[in-house]
Amino acid sequence: MKRLAIILISVAVPVMAFAQAPDTPTSDAPPDAAGADGAAAKSDDAAPPQSPAEQLFAEKCASCHSIGKGDRVGPDLKGVHERRAQPWLEKMIGSPNQMLDSDSDARELLKKYKNIRMPDLGLKAEEVSMLIELMKRCSVETCNLAGVFVAVTEATADDVELGRKLFIGEVALAAGGPPCLSCHTARGMQVSIAGGTLAKDLTHVFARLGDEGLDGAIKNPAFILMKDIYADKKIDKDEAFALRAFLSESNRATSDGDSISVFLVSAVGTVLCFFILNLFWRRRLRGVRKPLVHSRGARSQGVAS
Repeated sequence: MKRLAIILISVAVPVMAFAQAPDTPTSDAPPDAAGADGAAAKSDDAAPPQSPAEQLFAEKCASCHSIGKGDRVGPDLKGVHERRAQPWLEKMIGSPNQMLDSDSDARELLKKYKNIRMPDLGLKAEEVSMLIELMKRCSVETCNLAGVFVAVTEATADDVELGRKLFIGEVALAAGGPPCLSCHTARGMQVSIAGGTLAKDLTHVFARLGDEGLDGAIKNPAFILMKDIYADKKIDKDEAFALRAFLSESNRATSDGDSISVFLVSAVGTVLCFFILNLFWRRRLRGVRKPLVHSRGARSQGVAS
């Protein structure tokens, strides 16, 4: 069994190295110990402070909704108080899963927005009321729903490269969260493995969500699995900026040439492991079977004589 373990390790190590190795040469220097702090410093003076209601919207709603800037994962909420009655809004914001299961209008919205369910946000009644009043106010006047926001148009090539490294895990996220590659793939990663298939391909997520929407989705994700994973491992604003820069570049890329499928590598590795196990198992059985066959033959000869 020792020999079997050694051979399996010798097979697994090259496969893992192949999976992690970038297609382009990398520096021998260690990754920037500062992590996302390697990005150019972004000014915090770009916007006035948010009100409690604006901050709540940014944390709970902005990853899927805007007010006056178009649909994202869910509908634009500008004028929603004119389209829906107050009690309906209170139920939909406070207990969305119950509404999606029982209300015909909510089910129609679910169908329109690709069956992506709004998660229960754990809001108190006063927070629900605060958000509804905010939607009314921000439908007719300018609000600061993005907080301190730096547009990706200010990103440099270094920001894009840092975002790529954060995405694939070459530079660790400061709070210890898993890299995006664990569940997603995107064009331009420059790795041999195509990335995870548990969640969406993010190549065109910048076009789908827009700059502000993507910023909210990264920093305060509302998607159920991502929300749980990053609950105590928040991605900070500089990391979010670098990831947006990379995903903006990925959205514009016209070719990939990146990688082969994770599924293909996994399948090949599994078949190879079974082949090696079978090889050693057959040898093990041969060592037991041969004496038994010889002993049975000798007994048969004795009976015949």
